Amino acid sequence: MTEEIKDSFLSPMSGRDFYAILGVSRQADKEELKKAYRKLAVQYHPDRNPDNPDAAAKFREVAEAYDVLSDDQKRQIYDRFGEAGLKGRGQTINPEDIFANFMSMFGGFGGFGDIFGGGRSRQRSGQGRNQQIEITLTLNEAATGIEREIELQRDVACETCNGTGAEPGSSPEICSACRGQGQIAHNQGLFMITTTCPQCRGAGRFIRNKCTACKGTGRTAVSKKIKVKIPAGIDSGNTIRVAGAGGAGTNGGPPGDLYVVIDIAEDERFAREGDDLIHEMKISVPDAVLGRRAYIPGLFDEVRVDVPKGSQPGDILRISGEGMPRLGSRGRGDLWIRLEVEVPKKPSRHVRKLYEQLREAEEKGD
Repeated sequence: MTEEIKDSFLSPMSGRDFYAILGVSRQADKEELKKAYRKLAVQYHPDRNPDNPDAAAKFREVAEAYDVLSDDQKRQIYDRFGEAGLKGRGQTINPEDIFANFMSMFGGFGGFGDIFGGGRSRQRSGQGRNQQIEITLTLNEAATGIEREIELQRDVACETCNGTGAEPGSSPEICSACRGQGQIAHNQGLFMITTTCPQCRGAGRFIRNKCTACKGTGRTAVSKKIKVKIPAGIDSGNTIRVAGAGGAGTNGGPPGDLYVVIDIAEDERFAREGDDLIHEMKISVPDAVLGRRAYIPGLFDEVRVDVPKGSQPGDILRISGEGMPRLGSRGRGDLWIRLEVEVPKKPSRHVRKLYEQLREAEEKGD
């Protein structure tokens, strides 16, 4: 619907065109009506348009249109006699029915609140704040898995006021402006539209004597140690969730969660690519020519490396199953050996003489 909110829809016969208001054809079934109503109710809801006074009027008009067209009897009368026919036959629009339909469609529509000021208290419990911490592991710790004890600052219920936020001997008072509802209702014609109470900011309570220990928040920060189990094969950027280890909840609500972000320190022996490890292995020219068996330190034990004859600089050898454990599954990645042939820059006199003899032999074709 592209018209301005203030535009009206009039039926040439008798008043407003409810089909045009919802943007549907006169043959629309109930599912089409419901989808159209849902979309427009969200678009024009006063809570989403606090700076547009015309939105409330459009919202009411959309609700009226849906109330009539979703009711088979009302729709039949409207199709024959228009809006005037509803009034002439005692068919009136009940805002409470519209409210029930609206709330059942949107499952309470959290955040929009009680559109008609239903009388429910706004003193709701809330989950505590989630917290995040980063820890650094060595490659071997990531390979074996460990249990790490970490210390963090965490919000807990204030012991002085037991989490109420009020000074001992007193208690939070019901907000006089909204009478504990957290919202204030405003009459707007056929409907009552509610807004968040400016005095208690939607809490429904007012703390006159704030707890000096927590300054009325009901929570204090304490240092706490917790143990976190870190599985083998974890990698940088992986996050471990520790349920309930975050900040304390409000009004008896559950605590938040702690998210532990993992960072793996650089290792002098290996570079890591997922579950695979890469190692730079230096070999001499004779080893490259003749081949040899060597041993290098691995993650858990020594690893045997068989350098083939005639190896070239940059050749890569693969050793299966000597990489990192696969997180959450069996097996390990592979170890890749990149050969780096070392050429002596200042050979001894004896070695130099041997290389000269080798060159002469190659030139002669021996």
